[in-house]
Amino acid sequence: MTQANGFLARAAAVSISGYRRLVRVLEWLIPVFDLSVRLYLAHIFWTGGMVKLSSWISTVMLFTMVYDVPVLPPELAAYLATAIELGGSALLAIGLGGRWAALSLFGLNIVATMSYGQLSDAAMKEAFYWGVLFLYFVLHGPGPISADGLLRYLIRRRQATGIAEGDVPSPAALHGR
Repeated sequence: MTQANGFLARAAAVSISGYRRLVRVLEWLIPVFDLSVRLYLAHIFWTGGMVKLSSWISTVMLFTMVYDVPVLPPELAAYLATAIELGGSALLAIGLGGRWAALSLFGLNIVATMSYGQLSDAAMKEAFYWGVLFLYFVLHGPGPISADGLLRYLIRRRQATGIAEGDVPSPAALHGR
């Protein structure tokens, strides 16, 4: 092997090693990314729900006169939208029922976008990006740093130790009765 080939081989090995380290770091950051995006989306929709609650008369008026929500009476739509914003964002933030929380907020995002006909292009793009992020969580789940992740871990741990629901002795058996 010539000196140039040896140099190229070492350079390739160093590059591949560096690339592998970079990939490991990026994969380690995925749960942190999931958590930060969940908190970002939850904050946006929690704030929207709190604004609705802070001036309920104005909220009902907006749902009556401005928003064109299909099928539902305006007051019921206001209650439902507020409940989904607050409940869905709280569940998404902690990652409990993360896929369902993301799906409910995704649906609310679509209905809100369609029912308010005066959205600017920037607001439409923002709603689109929120929708893409919600779909990410619908398809991917809330990630390991979540209540769902903790429950999944506890279930797997319980299964790995061989303690199934039917294997747990009754209190009478523990006391030799």
